Amino acid sequence: MYPLFSLFFVALFLLSGCSQKEVVVIDVQPVEQEVKVEILPTEKIDEEAILRTALVASALQHLERKSGKDCSGFVELVNFQNNEPYYKASHLSQHYDNARRSKAIFNIMMAQKRVFDKDAPKIGDLVFFEDTLQKSKRKVGSYNITHIGIVTQLDEDGTIHFIHNIQGKNRVDQLNMRFSQHPIISGKNVNSYLKRCDSSTPKHKCLSAYYFSAFATPLFNQLITLSQN
Repeated sequence: MYPLFSLFFVALFLLSGCSQKEVVVIDVQPVEQEVKVEILPTEKIDEEAILRTALVASALQHLERKSGKDCSGFVELVNFQNNEPYYKASHLSQHYDNARRSKAIFNIMMAQKRVFDKDAPKIGDLVFFEDTLQKSKRKVGSYNITHIGIVTQLDEDGTIHFIHNIQGKNRVDQLNMRFSQHPIISGKNVNSYLKRCDSSTPKHKCLSAYYFSAFATPLFNQLITLSQN
């Protein structure tokens, strides 16, 4: 019985896992997948709008005050408080052609191609007026700048609100070229008086629209051709 039992174990050994097995190697190639990354647009900071808003806020802080003492002094104050976006004070002396600082400011901005008179202004723009002195006569297109202010608000009907120093005090007045002959339309102030009128002078010749000359932007990125009124 022992030989039979030994033969059984030999057969079992031959049939067991001790025999050499065939190894099958499977070459698995990585599958490349296209990965799409969505880049979200970053919010663009509107530096121009920020600057213009800051200029108006700065100017209105002086409302009903005597800050600046006169129209050009008031603009110079706001210019200084906002890091000189209108003009460099150190350059202004090179642009005087008379004794008026308002004209020198106009000249420097004109030289830098930042003056315009046909397109609508934006808040923070400067607004210039000609021949507003009591003894001077109006000459259309003379660019005899005698007064200056800062645009603070724009209405849908074309009314432009501006802050300026007049008679030694800062106040907000209106300008509307669409209704240039009228101070009030439907109970709304659209043109302010910039000059005292005597009885012999037509009322519209004392309004802001009559003396309007041009606007000027505080930024250097607008190049607008000035028309000749």
